[in-house]
Amino acid sequence: MNKFTRLLTAVGLSVALLGCGSALAAEDSGIAVQLDGQALTFTDAVPQVQNERTFLPFRAVFEALGAQVDWNAETGAISAVRDGKTVTMLPGSTDASVEDGGVVTAIQMDVAPYAAADENGVWRTYVPVRFAAQAFDCVVGWDQERATAILVDSAKLLDEAMEGKNFTYLEKLAAYSEKYNEGVWDVDMTVDGSMSLLGAEMPLAAAVKGVMADGEKLEMDMNMKMDMTNLASLVSAMGQTELSEEDLAMLAVMKEKGVDLSMRGDLGLGALYMNVDSELLADAGMSADDWYKLDMAVMMEQSGVDWVELMETSKSVDYVALVKSSLSSVTVTDSTAAYEQVKTTVETVLAALSDEGFVKEGDQYTAILDLEENGVTVTVVFVMTMKDDAVTAYVVGMGMTAEEDGVTVTMDMNIAVDENDQMLAEVKMDMAGLMAMELNMAGGYAPGKTAPATEPPAGANVIDYLELLEAQMGTDLGVIGGADGPTQIVVPEPDPTVKKSGTYVGSLESDKYHYPGCRYAKKIKLENEIWFDTVQEARSWGYSACGVCSPR
Repeated sequence: MNKFTRLLTAVGLSVALLGCGSALAAEDSGIAVQLDGQALTFTDAVPQVQNERTFLPFRAVFEALGAQVDWNAETGAISAVRDGKTVTMLPGSTDASVEDGGVVTAIQMDVAPYAAADENGVWRTYVPVRFAAQAFDCVVGWDQERATAILVDSAKLLDEAMEGKNFTYLEKLAAYSEKYNEGVWDVDMTVDGSMSLLGAEMPLAAAVKGVMADGEKLEMDMNMKMDMTNLASLVSAMGQTELSEEDLAMLAVMKEKGVDLSMRGDLGLGALYMNVDSELLADAGMSADDWYKLDMAVMMEQSGVDWVELMETSKSVDYVALVKSSLSSVTVTDSTAAYEQVKTTVETVLAALSDEGFVKEGDQYTAILDLEENGVTVTVVFVMTMKDDAVTAYVVGMGMTAEEDGVTVTMDMNIAVDENDQMLAEVKMDMAGLMAMELNMAGGYAPGKTAPATEPPAGANVIDYLELLEAQMGTDLGVIGGADGPTQIVVPEPDPTVKKSGTYVGSLESDKYHYPGCRYAKKIKLENEIWFDTVQEARSWGYSACGVCSPR
């Protein structure tokens, strides 16, 4: 295929498969776009709405962000380059890539960019507003009242806020602590504390040996003793039955002999797997081949918390990464105040973590960062001990509280490492009273040789722990069977079809939910209205957020 033929093919594909021209019936949305507090002017192409999603002219928006844009005539791909980062998309495809520092990351967009011709026959490419902006680290929001898409260039704000600031203390801490986030380390520690389910406390103690790699991947073996008397009594009361002799014998084994556990996982992803080896397995209907999966990312997502971002923040002393992580939870909905809102967050983080933010007391230096956004409060504390201008020990702590729809989730983590590679750690978590945990760990690290296995062995039977818990305890299904019928634990959510009002509205003939004032909500026929009080309720019924009004 010669070059001219390839050119014709690319153009043909763009028209026939990707653009579809006027057949897309894109509407002039009347949507305004604001960048860094200033309205963007579009001279030859304006924002459009497709299937309730906002699209921006590719060239106009990326050039406004200071990027160089290009179109590959042979492949039809479009690209934008800024500060060494290259974003590449193909109209008609949801596949995209971001190349940064020589590393290419594949990204899946939820909607595809497209090409369309204007009234003069000039073709323009349109890209989804959120991906277009976030590709270059912009904060994106939607002002429903003013029908305005909000873009704030956080990278530019970061450069401006860093001017004149030094971060030598944090850089020294990063250099010292990074050794535990790289390579393989053998771990030997003890654990004590308690867990609770539905308020039933279970004290525990364990001896742990294992391997960690890169500060996230782990493979641990332990013997754990746990006093499950309170939980057994609760379950017995719910089922209105008495504990049998076999039940009591099982509780005694758990308390006195304990069980041997194997744990594997990747804390960075939130995936943990646990295998149990005990004489109690047969009586409990369990198998030594069963591995139980606990997905922390899913658990925290239900409370609006990004577990991956949380873990990166907890172990990172990279101030740029901390700023980006802080901005990931920022929601901007008021175009008149959005820029100042984001600017204040950036300046708050940098002020706390710069040299001026550290407070010296003896040979200890302490910095505290407090942030609050959209019902989520996060506190990060750095304490380092310095001798001869070098870090010899440190403490990193993080506390998080998330509140939404009357449900509160809290988590506190503190890790202290001394100059002899000995560690003390404390983890506390409360998932709205449903499940709670308090663990204290003490032990040490030694350089290791063999990397950990992070997933169960091939052929293992993997069981989702949360699904098992729901089935056994009725926490999501709503009931637990008893001698006299089901005992109510959680009241099922009411059928939204009977509601005449609420916070969000959808249509029985679509899968989107909107703010009532959204232009698409106003098109819903009265007999087709379906109302929701919360975002979680809407999602539980299979509805997703409107891309125009972006309800939260």
